[in-house]
Amino acid sequence: MTRCAVDVGVPVISVAANLVWLVPGGVGGSEEYTTRLLAAVVRSAPADISLEIVASKRLLKSYPWLGEMPFTAVAGPLDRRGYRILAESTQVRRATRHVDIVHHFGGRLPALRQPCSLLTIHDMQPLDLPANFSLTKRRYLKWALQRSAMAASLICVPSSWVANSIVERLAVDPAKIRVVPSTWDGFANGDAPELVAPNDALIAGLADDPVVLYPAASHPHKNHLTLLEAVDLLADRESPPTLVLTGGAGRAETLVASRVAQARVKVLRLGRVDRSLLSALIRRADVLAFPSHYEGFGLPLLEAMAAGTPVIAADNTAMPEVVSDTGLLLGADDVEDWASAIAEITSNQDLADRMCAAGRARAECFAPEIVAKRLINVWREAAESGDTDRARGR
Repeated sequence: MTRCAVDVGVPVISVAANLVWLVPGGVGGSEEYTTRLLAAVVRSAPADISLEIVASKRLLKSYPWLGEMPFTAVAGPLDRRGYRILAESTQVRRATRHVDIVHHFGGRLPALRQPCSLLTIHDMQPLDLPANFSLTKRRYLKWALQRSAMAASLICVPSSWVANSIVERLAVDPAKIRVVPSTWDGFANGDAPELVAPNDALIAGLADDPVVLYPAASHPHKNHLTLLEAVDLLADRESPPTLVLTGGAGRAETLVASRVAQARVKVLRLGRVDRSLLSALIRRADVLAFPSHYEGFGLPLLEAMAAGTPVIAADNTAMPEVVSDTGLLLGADDVEDWASAIAEITSNQDLADRMCAAGRARAECFAPEIVAKRLINVWREAAESGDTDRARGR
C-alpha cells in the first residue's frame, strides 16, 4: 500500500485520524468501516492530503499498513473507557496540535479538542436500542453523542438513514452532515485469491447443497431466529439448505444456540472468522440473508453484491439504501416470506444470475476510489471553512 503522496507546490492539508477508540475485534462493523475507508484514502494518494494516525500499538499490529503513515502510539489500557476518555483529551490532543484537522472516527469528541474537529457517527444505537447497553454506558453515550454532534465542525455518517436519525434525534443542522459510505473489501473481488486457498477444505465440505450465509454476532437485533425458522420450513425439500452462521457470541447467544440445536436443517456455526474465510463463504453462498432489525449501513450486504452473491435483506433502517433494487427486501419477522425467497433464489438460476449482475453493478457505486474521494472532499471542505487557521494559531 502506498502512503498518501505530497507533490511539491501543492498546498497540503494535514489530517490526523483519531483511532484510539478502535480496539481490534471489539467494536464490530465500525472497525471494518473505518479501516477500509482509510485504506481507500491511502491507496488513492491525494496530493493535497497529509494523513497521520493516532492509535494504539495493538491496532498497528492488526493493520500493519497504518505504519506506512506517520503513526503516534497512545499508551495505556485503551480498552478501559475511562482511561481512553482521558487519553483522548491529553495524549491525543498533544499529538495533534500541529495538524489542520482532527477526524474522530469513534462517534464522539474528546472534552478537550482542536477547533477543527470532524466526527464520524456510525449509528444511533445508544438511543435507538438502549437495551443493548448498560444503564451507565447508555447515559454517558446519550450525553456524549449530543454534545459531540453539536460541537463537531462536520459530521460524517455511513448512510442517509443515519443522517436523518441524527437530525431527528439530536436536532442537528442537516447542513453539517456528510454521507460517506463504506466500501467493499478487496477480498470480495478476488484481489487476494491466495488468502482464500487455505479455506478450500471447509468450502468443499459444503458440497452441492444450497448454502445460506448470515454473518452477524448473535445480538438480539440481528434477529437470527427469523432465519432459523425460515430455513426449517425448507427442511423437507429434495435439497434442503445448509445455514452457515459466522460472528461472535452476543447477548442473544443462549437463545440462538438453543434454537440451532432444534434445527431441522444443517446449521454450521463458525464463530468469528478472518476476512479470507468470510470472503470464501460469501463467494460459495447461494444467498446472503440479513434479517437484522437495525443497521447503520450493512457492510456484508455490500460485500455479497460485490462478489456476485444474491442478497435478501430486511426492509428497514439503512439496508434498502445499500441494496436498492438489486436484492430482495422483506419484513424482518415474516418467516414465510424469508423461506419463499430463499427457495425461489436457490431453485431459479435465471433469477440468481440477474441478482448477481445487478448486485455487482450496484457495488461499483461504493468502489474504494469513490468513497475515498467523498471523505477527502469532506476534509477539503473543512479546511476551506477557516477553522484550520484557528486550530494552528494562525
